[in-house]
Amino acid sequence: MRRVLIRDPLFWLGLLLFASLMTLSVGNTLFRDGQVDQVTNLYSADGTLLATSPLEPSSEHWLGTDRAGNDLFQLLIEGAKWTIGVCFTVAFVRIALALLIGVPLAFRGKRLYTGLRLLLDGFLIIPISLLALFILLPALLLTDPALIPSMSSRALLEVSVLTLLGLPALLLYLISETRQLLAQEFMLVARTLGGSPFYQFRTHIWPHLLPTLTIVFMQQFVQTLMVLIHISLFGVFFGGSLLLFGDGVAPTIFEWASQFGYYFLQFTALSWINHMFLVPAIALALLVFFANLLTSRLERAYRLRRQQLIHAPMQELAEAEAAATQLSDPFEPVRISTKS
Repeated sequence: MRRVLIRDPLFWLGLLLFASLMTLSVGNTLFRDGQVDQVTNLYSADGTLLATSPLEPSSEHWLGTDRAGNDLFQLLIEGAKWTIGVCFTVAFVRIALALLIGVPLAFRGKRLYTGLRLLLDGFLIIPISLLALFILLPALLLTDPALIPSMSSRALLEVSVLTLLGLPALLLYLISETRQLLAQEFMLVARTLGGSPFYQFRTHIWPHLLPTLTIVFMQQFVQTLMVLIHISLFGVFFGGSLLLFGDGVAPTIFEWASQFGYYFLQFTALSWINHMFLVPAIALALLVFFANLLTSRLERAYRLRRQQLIHAPMQELAEAEAAATQLSDPFEPVRISTKS
């Protein structure tokens, strides 16, 4: 699988995009302290007022500015680390918890798995976005700027909620996959020879699960991003929603999904601002596209690897049969060449 990915230019293209966005965003935080330029008024050389925010796209402000004067291009660069980092963290923690909980349960009897499935099936019916909205709305709606909790506590709360809401479906999937592997003949041999559950997992199950988990990781990444977009349309932004009397709610950080929801709620037909929410919308669409691109390339590499594993023994058997038909003495031993 690794050999296929190494020779796949589309896989490296998607990976390069994610790495570039994270590098630029973290670099903006390190070298510019996370600042985003603000231009509220645009003047000519003689001091004449030309325009006020929001400014249209120009050579100085590639994507224009919002109502507060924030440069939208710099805003996207600064917010990339939040969007990618949060989705990455949620997906990673979900998989880690599913492994810690699901693999030991998969080694248990079928009755426990059936009972757990009946218990968790109810969480698969209600949309995660709806549950996240009900849980996070009262916790992240900030009315007093002087009493805002720390950013770390707000981020930890939202990451924890998003992780736990997506855990039941992933847990059932991982238990099912592990139990299918345990039913294979090679696992029966491993148990017959006295292999401990930890040895069975480390030697036999983990190599089979790892390619699948990489694909599941990208799927969880996209699912988390979709949840952030959905709840932002209802005014629940990552890191908290600051209530502005007479002007709705505003996000506290420059996270992409939050900015999309914020600009969408500001939709107006008075000026070019009626298209301003398209800037984070297009950025989010491209992020989802490249995440799905990575997922498809991983699935392709996994599929090709499985085909190679299936065809290799059949090809060796065909070579042995062809060599046997060319022997003058049918009892002469056949030497099969081994390929490294």
